[in-house]
Amino acid sequence: MFLPEHDEVHISTIFTWDKEKAKYLQQQWKAFTDKPVLLGGPAFDDPGAEFTPGLYLKDGCVITSRGCPNKCSFCFVPKRNKNLKELEIKEGNIVLDDNLLACSNSHLEKVFDMLSHQKSIVFSQGLESGRITDKIVENLCRLKIKEIWLSYDPPHDKKALITAVGKLKKYFNRNKLRCYVLIGYNDDDFEHARERMKFTYEIGCLPFAMLYMGDIDNKNIIDKKWREFQRFWTRPAIYKSVIKKPI
Repeated sequence: MFLPEHDEVHISTIFTWDKEKAKYLQQQWKAFTDKPVLLGGPAFDDPGAEFTPGLYLKDGCVITSRGCPNKCSFCFVPKRNKNLKELEIKEGNIVLDDNLLACSNSHLEKVFDMLSHQKSIVFSQGLESGRITDKIVENLCRLKIKEIWLSYDPPHDKKALITAVGKLKKYFNRNKLRCYVLIGYNDDDFEHARERMKFTYEIGCLPFAMLYMGDIDNKNIIDKKWREFQRFWTRPAIYKSVIKKPI
């Protein structure tokens, strides 16, 4: 084993509960190099800068904008990026923008143009249902889509989700329409969370439970039953067996 030539070491951390591991890794690196060892990433409220393909993310991932204008109470994005910022568009087939559809029409046109010559396209960050128009659907239909991820953050997103899925499922089957469903936020309970998961499936999406973790550094304090619930509702092959009303 040997160290490659380097000017700095960057440790990029996504989740807050990994911050202590990142700090430990920083100390380990400092024992082997006299160069700066820097901590950053979303977990440390790093707002990010211009996107560089292959830096911190695997090949194919692309970020064309940062930030979101919605300022939802459960979301950390507005705390890191107070304003929506459109970036220079790079090549990629896995789109990771915070809220792509909140961007200007001119920016969206450039993004769809870039994606028009990509394969196996995944909108993995969750397109905002309320911003899916007929024009957006028309642009999506021209692409080689693998997965479109939507988001269902109760209670206000239900109507918007129904409308968006109604437009999309004419052209994309359930295996291509995925949906992040927020669970465990505020006074949520298992009965209502289960109803949302089934509802999401029945209107034409594959639900994926997203457990609200809060601003914590240790994910182990989250109720074990909620984590078990989440694991169940992130496995389509398992949860399909309990849904009696497929479409």
